[in-house]
Parts: sequence; structure tokens; C-alpha cells
Amino acid sequence: MSHEDVNYYEQRAEAEIEMAQRSKSTPAVQAHYQLATAYLDKIYGGATPAAE
Repeated sequence: MSHEDVNYYEQRAEAEIEMAQRSKSTPAVQAHYQLATAYLDKIYGGATPAAE
């Protein structure tokens, strides 16, 4: 992934988090956090299994 792509996804994740914090509706908050998570997953990969 290019540096520009990483910057884009980071900026989108930050914007979604800001919108979640301003939202009054629970479903909207959840949607914004889900989108932020999706953008961060694009950069860092999905969740890794917990060590047993």
C-alpha cells in the first residue's frame, strides 16, 4: 500500500471517529465507528486472534 493510501485511510478513519463523537443517534455512532474500523483494518489488517 502506498504512503498516500495510508494517509487517505488514516484521514478517513479520523473523520469517521469525529463524526461518531458528534452523532446523537446510537445507530449513527455505531456506523461511524464501523467505518473507522474498516479504514484502520485496511492499513493494519484485521483483528488477530488472541494468544491462548
